[in-house]
Amino acid sequence: MPGLIAALHGWANQSQDDRWLRSLTARFSLLAGVRQEEYGWLASGRLASRSECLEGSFARHVVVLGAIDEAADIRAGSAAETYAQALTRYGPDADAHIVGNYAAIALLADGSVRLARSPWDAPPLHFTNDARRMIAAPRLELLFAGGAEAELDYDRIVDQLAYDFRDNEVKGWYRDIFAVPLGSVVTCRPGEWSVDRWYDPVTFLSGERVPPSEAAGQAYTLLQQAARHALRRSDSPALALSGGLDSPLAACALLDELPPDHSLTSITFRPHADWDGECAPGSMGDEWPLVQDFAAMHPRIAAHEVRADMDRLAEDERELLRAMRLFAPGIANIAPLHTLFREAKALGCDAVFTAGLANQSYSQDGRWAYVEKFRHGRWASLLRQLSARPGDNRSLLRKFAALSVLPQLPASARKGLRALVHPGRGDMLALLTPLSRQALAAQRSRAAGRGGQSDWDDQTFPRSREEAVRHDHYAADGEGADVEWALGWRHGLAPVDVTAYRPLIEFCLGLPTASFTDEEGERSLARQMALGRLPEAQRTNTDYGAHGADWLVELGERRDEYREALKVMRDHPFLSRVIDLERVERLVDDWPERPSQDIDEDWPRMLAIPRAILAARFIGVVEGRNDL
Repeated sequence: MPGLIAALHGWANQSQDDRWLRSLTARFSLLAGVRQEEYGWLASGRLASRSECLEGSFARHVVVLGAIDEAADIRAGSAAETYAQALTRYGPDADAHIVGNYAAIALLADGSVRLARSPWDAPPLHFTNDARRMIAAPRLELLFAGGAEAELDYDRIVDQLAYDFRDNEVKGWYRDIFAVPLGSVVTCRPGEWSVDRWYDPVTFLSGERVPPSEAAGQAYTLLQQAARHALRRSDSPALALSGGLDSPLAACALLDELPPDHSLTSITFRPHADWDGECAPGSMGDEWPLVQDFAAMHPRIAAHEVRADMDRLAEDERELLRAMRLFAPGIANIAPLHTLFREAKALGCDAVFTAGLANQSYSQDGRWAYVEKFRHGRWASLLRQLSARPGDNRSLLRKFAALSVLPQLPASARKGLRALVHPGRGDMLALLTPLSRQALAAQRSRAAGRGGQSDWDDQTFPRSREEAVRHDHYAADGEGADVEWALGWRHGLAPVDVTAYRPLIEFCLGLPTASFTDEEGERSLARQMALGRLPEAQRTNTDYGAHGADWLVELGERRDEYREALKVMRDHPFLSRVIDLERVERLVDDWPERPSQDIDEDWPRMLAIPRAILAARFIGVVEGRNDL
């Protein structure tokens, strides 16, 4: 299961450290074996370790959560020992010389405290710091137990419901509590802290490094290296396997790195048994048949199927929220993951492998190409690509306008034109959020004041490779790490993203657009890598997995539960003000017999209802209420 680190450092008063330590150990029986180290360090869990550095070194003490796979010119040891050596050799630039997925805390020789998270993927790391003490840990509850105030920023809940995720921010969910961003170092001193965002993925863009004809082979070699490192973190993993390209390619790489007589356990979640089989054009709701064909091609894959256990959904959601103590709306849509983790545990596995960052590396779709070719006057190639675009039955003129011209117009013009074509989607955010009009208007005003906006207020493809890369790196941050960590904690299994390997991601960043999309379609690099490794029908399939295709059945079964929750929400001062309870009730009561496959009709029910209920459950956790 996920390990745990915590650091509590009093700048002046050691007796305060002792008091906070007693509070920690009394509140968390899981920390029963934790001892107070010199300078107030705490470390616990099999993935966490402590290193004492030599006198005169850059750091005095180091604790690390996660894994370090490679470190330039450094003798391998525990994660903490390796990190300590990197600090000694490279000083402030140490993280640039380390490859892994980690969060690290170091007490430096000058008395400051250094907090760091690796780029692209890392355990969460929250901290608070003032003139009295510094506390840091992946779990907010540890900061509260150490004396930090649990004063929630309720506006942050509204931001999340407005799809304004504020990814990559340092500001946290509670007053005077902050979060270390991915690819950053935070240095704490008495009463002050500073952040160094040392990692910039755009620096790896070149477009000239490897010709498309050679890219697939080199990318797969790096995927094999990623698989080798992932397997070092687990004795018996289970891979979450889909019928697409990403996880099957990861499965192939894992099989290459496993001994020939070893099998690979895979688990695929399927829709509700009462699902009618209908899904939107261009999507697939049940990927199990494709997984079966893939497993037949690779007999060493021990394939298992699961369906979501909806009876435990409310319990699962509350437990994740208790573990995280922050609100992540995506929890409302991950019921199948709970079932998948339970199945992995029942099969005797110790980790769940995924391929979550494949879309940021070898499975990138390259959709910025439609604007790129327009800007460079590559008209013939653009028109051929638009004509052959799979799953898009619009006229050539409509596709040209939507994919090449519209993204380049001002945001207000894009919104106005979309409203003309799709009158019901003039305000997509208002359509999809459960927020009241007043709450949404106030949120938009606040967001504009800090230069932010909702993802749904300007939904468009990236206009350039640089824009796509920055969006991907920001989106990799946010609450996703907290959800992943809490899932592992809830089920006692370590979550491991096989594709979260910096050399693989950075290699793909250096490839030209032509490696990812060509006149035959998008995701061309992944399809080339899949030649001979995936069944041809799967390799050439352009449908995407629609994991919520059975939403009508799953949500429909819980309508009575939702009605009761909405009644309680009416008496809550915050929820009754920010949630449009009457609209949510109408959506629950006016239940269709079958999905319309129309965004205007289906998506408000799929998204607004469960997120409103989840927000109430989070408030219940924070306020200690059992009726929400």
